[in-house]
Amino acid sequence: MDETVNLTIHQFGPISDADVVFNKYTVLIGKQGSGKSTIAKLYSMFTWMEKGLARRITSIKYMTQYSRFQKQYCSYHRIESYFKKETIICFYGLHYNFIYENEKFRVEEKGLPDSYKVAKVMYVPAERNFLSTVDDTNNLKSLPESLDTLLGEFDKAKNSFKSGYKLPFNDSDFEYDALNKIPWIKGSDYKIRLSAASSGYQSVLPLSMVTKFLSDLVLENANKEELTNKEKKQIEKEVNKVMDDKSLTEEVKFATLRSISSRFKYSRFVNIVEEMEQNLYPESQMAVLFDLLNYANKIDLNRLVLTTHSPYIINYLTLAAKAYLLNEKILENDDLKNKINEIVPLSSIVNPVQLHIYELKDGNVMSLNSYEGLPSDENFLNIQLGETNELFDQLLEIEEEFDNKN
Repeated sequence: MDETVNLTIHQFGPISDADVVFNKYTVLIGKQGSGKSTIAKLYSMFTWMEKGLARRITSIKYMTQYSRFQKQYCSYHRIESYFKKETIICFYGLHYNFIYENEKFRVEEKGLPDSYKVAKVMYVPAERNFLSTVDDTNNLKSLPESLDTLLGEFDKAKNSFKSGYKLPFNDSDFEYDALNKIPWIKGSDYKIRLSAASSGYQSVLPLSMVTKFLSDLVLENANKEELTNKEKKQIEKEVNKVMDDKSLTEEVKFATLRSISSRFKYSRFVNIVEEMEQNLYPESQMAVLFDLLNYANKIDLNRLVLTTHSPYIINYLTLAAKAYLLNEKILENDDLKNKINEIVPLSSIVNPVQLHIYELKDGNVMSLNSYEGLPSDENFLNIQLGETNELFDQLLEIEEEFDNKN
């Protein structure tokens, strides 16, 4: 079975035309407002919707009635206002196709295998550092739904790792005082509240801890038995009761269905991260990226989607891809493998065939070229660095002109 999915977009929000293939690792680069998050949000939404249909916790009829696609599913990611009369969105998933055109939404079933690989889908928004600015997150109210979902997983992660969690950088540790609901950051000679820590710590903790927590959850679930037919029928009965209850609002129904869905066994982890480099020094960006790649590599069907403004991320992915190719080439040479591991952890190497990088510009999306199997450096982010050098040269020329006249 082809394990890639395809998303095409025409005239939706900032996107004029896009054709994106999602493989194991998918990266979206471009300026602010170019549509990176729009694509990531649509992928997250459709992956979640496909999961809901595959497990029968919702139905095609429910999804396609009463403009729920726009008012409920798109509203979750606050993209319900992005529609235009000419909007076309097509998501060709593993087992379902979702089509929006001519202002109508439909779902096509492609057929399910006997054992569907259920995905735990996590969308990590760029606003995540807000969750670290207060000690007791129970006081946070009226959050955007995607941020509220992350908060729920972050709270679970804090309790799960309250005795200690090592951050990917700075030799720092996390501890959680569950009694007083205070998260702490510890170093060799300091201990401070997370709410008083640097913005880099506040940004990375919700991302890294939730990633580890959900990855561990999926790995633990992989060893559990599938639900019996009796259990599945009971869940379907509960779902139908919720969906038929006219006294419940759409928001309450949506939240209840999410709760019911948590009783299924998860077989893979789909991690979608906005601006993972946020507030991080380049060396720390590399450490966090390799950490995310490590968890993506734990299960073949895991997926990692990143949006980024950082040229370093593309360069570090090139390192991870080159390390993969070298590791395949040297075979059983343990000494050389150890040398590779010192540069790029072997648990974080990337098969370049499974790496898709897309550049967004002027409403269009272009697949980044490769050179000898590695990502090309001819992309928007590296060009911006080159333009800085050119501007500096122009300043030197002005200086030289002045010196010559004087």
